[in-house]
Amino acid sequence: MAPNKVRVALKVALFVCVAALLWNGGCSTTEPKPKATLTVTPPSVAFQDTVGQAAPAAQTLSVSADRQGAVTDLRASVAYTSGPPGWLTASLSDTTAPATLMLSPNPSGLATGSYEATVTLSATAATNGPLSIPVTFAVVPPIASRIVLTPATISFNDTVGTSSPAPQTVSITKDGIPALTGLKATVSYGSGAAGWLTATLSDTTAPATLTLTARNSGLSAATYHATVAISATTAGNSPQNISVTYGMAAPPPVSGVTIVLAGNLGSCGGELGRLSASVVAAAHPDYVFVLGHNIPGPSQGHLTTLNDYMSCYDPTWGQFKSITYATLGDHEVDIDTVPPNYGSGMAPGADAYFGPSRVGPPGQNWYSFDLGTWHVVALNVETPGGYKRPPQIAYHAGSDQLNWLYNDLQSHSNKCTLAVWYESMWISSTKMPANYKDGYRVQDVRGVWTALYDNNADVVVNGWPYIYERFAPMKYANGYQNPTPSEWAADSVRGIRQFTSGLAGDGPIVADTPVVKLPTSEYRSGGNGFLKLVLGDGSYSWEFLNTRYSHITDMGTGYCH
Repeated sequence: MAPNKVRVALKVALFVCVAALLWNGGCSTTEPKPKATLTVTPPSVAFQDTVGQAAPAAQTLSVSADRQGAVTDLRASVAYTSGPPGWLTASLSDTTAPATLMLSPNPSGLATGSYEATVTLSATAATNGPLSIPVTFAVVPPIASRIVLTPATISFNDTVGTSSPAPQTVSITKDGIPALTGLKATVSYGSGAAGWLTATLSDTTAPATLTLTARNSGLSAATYHATVAISATTAGNSPQNISVTYGMAAPPPVSGVTIVLAGNLGSCGGELGRLSASVVAAAHPDYVFVLGHNIPGPSQGHLTTLNDYMSCYDPTWGQFKSITYATLGDHEVDIDTVPPNYGSGMAPGADAYFGPSRVGPPGQNWYSFDLGTWHVVALNVETPGGYKRPPQIAYHAGSDQLNWLYNDLQSHSNKCTLAVWYESMWISSTKMPANYKDGYRVQDVRGVWTALYDNNADVVVNGWPYIYERFAPMKYANGYQNPTPSEWAADSVRGIRQFTSGLAGDGPIVADTPVVKLPTSEYRSGGNGFLKLVLGDGSYSWEFLNTRYSHITDMGTGYCH
């Protein structure tokens, strides 16, 4: 009975349920949809940057959810594993998926190294999460800058005897970001002469300018090579080399009036004097200049006479008499060291032999004349000097000879100027009397030298001491009234080039060692022979003519002021 009742009750319920379903969809139970799953692409990010460069570009990650449900509360945060906080920024384009997550690194203040962080992405409505996105940031050292030279080769071209060429410059820049510091220039020379190149940097940090200056002083015709190494403490390609070439061409031959000059003609009939005379004859000069001590000494008394000239000078040197100009030296002028007159100042032997046109007016023996485009001044300058000389041949300040010299030079200012006399202003020797100032110059001649310099004279040739010496162009520093302590100064612009040519006779074949040798002394030697000058139009050349006992090899070219 009971089971039947149960079955009836179930049937009734089923009927009611079916009816309700048909009527309004009742009698059913609805289950909720599952939550969405988040996905981030890519799952990790890596950045790399170089110190000093701009920050790398941001990277974008795609945030998506499956279609089971919506995700509306997306959140992103950053946790730093290494390095200072703040080097990474994470930003979402939206809080509802799909969205993009942008990661931006900031290298400011970061040293080289590897930095790590984790970006956490979370959403309450997601079934998974929070999601962890590992981020790495490698900051690498900068690549060293490289030295860049523009140009990398320099060439100078010049001619012997001219002024040095204009300086040239090289631009030094860098290729790279880091600073290029600690710049240094070092010069090394190839075979041949050294010291002719100077390298000067405008700065020790690039950009900089390297100035290269070539000097031709003392260089003969040849091609010279040097290398300038540019180094930098921070360069990746240090050093870099600049190749420098200096081509020195031989000067064109100077054409003009050829003269030969020397003092100390040697003993009567002596071998060295005769050899020198043969050298003069072979040179076929236009003129011969004898510079003093033309006869070793008088046969009687203290003055050479006409008879001395005829018996001692004329047999060897008389062949050149018609083309000879003379200045006076030892034993040829009447000079006495005993006051009040200090001698007559006369040179009877020389006056009678040469005549006033070739040795100057009697009692003065200073004169001038023109040879081509040159003005020649022949002076009466020999020991004793200054106030101990007879007034008419003195050459101190206010003297007739010095006043005449100033007037003569000023009236011939449009010509090149050569001055000749016996006693040198500048000397290098072991045999120096005590009254010579500091062993390198003759005190009394400074007024003559200053007058010549003030009037742009070009060349001086002297016959004493018994040596051959050539000086670079120089001056009596600051002049006669206000000399410097050293008293000499090089002057390549207006300086006078002095030659000492005292080896026509009994001078030393081998030079002695000088007590003091001025820095401007460019050549010094003993030997035997004459100095040859060719006086051209605005220029001159020199060459020493040797006998068989002499080996002086000095020649060159100069130009008038």
